[in-house]
Amino acid sequence: MTRWSPSDWAALVESGVRRTYLPGQYLLRQGEEGSWVVALIKGRVRVTYTAATGSEVLLAIRGPGDLLGEFGYGDREPRSASVIAIEPCLGSLVTDTRFTAWTALHQNRRHLDRYILAKTREAARVTWQLTHCRPAQRLASLVLTVVSAGRTEIPGPPTVPMSQDEIARGLGLARSSITPVLADWKRRHMVSISRSHITVLDLEAIRREL
Repeated sequence: MTRWSPSDWAALVESGVRRTYLPGQYLLRQGEEGSWVVALIKGRVRVTYTAATGSEVLLAIRGPGDLLGEFGYGDREPRSASVIAIEPCLGSLVTDTRFTAWTALHQNRRHLDRYILAKTREAARVTWQLTHCRPAQRLASLVLTVVSAGRTEIPGPPTVPMSQDEIARGLGLARSSITPVLADWKRRHMVSISRSHITVLDLEAIRREL
């Protein structure tokens, strides 16, 4: 996905107000009006859509260097999804006015358009997976997405900082659908499992599940 030059990203971050978020805290809420975007500096978040029935679908995982809320900036409509921290996060809240000024600099408007297009293509892939893929494939895709959104400089094996309930709900599955998959992966030493997260022990084996 398109990213910004280090200098342009730094300028955007410095134009906003920094705020920290704990796991489970909302950065953006579906349905709310918003006159700002969030530049995510540190940590990973999940982007979810909640239907009127209360059912939830995980749309994306975002990490450092991502923009949040830029769709609402483009059309001035209420937020179309919620963004929730899955680990401690740091973001910069940038007002519409300052974000508009930033997009006018250099090639930032062009990069923003490409960034939004990339997100749209990703959404199409997620929709296809929800319709056609087996639970093991969907789970593997989620694990790889969460890992790739993390910071590679953090020592130790990569983690998925989500509970099994959160994972199942986000994938639109019953927990009973992912429990046997995780048990099989654990038996094959691909992952270790705790109450609040999954530790990935064999990333290549996870990729082969796709």
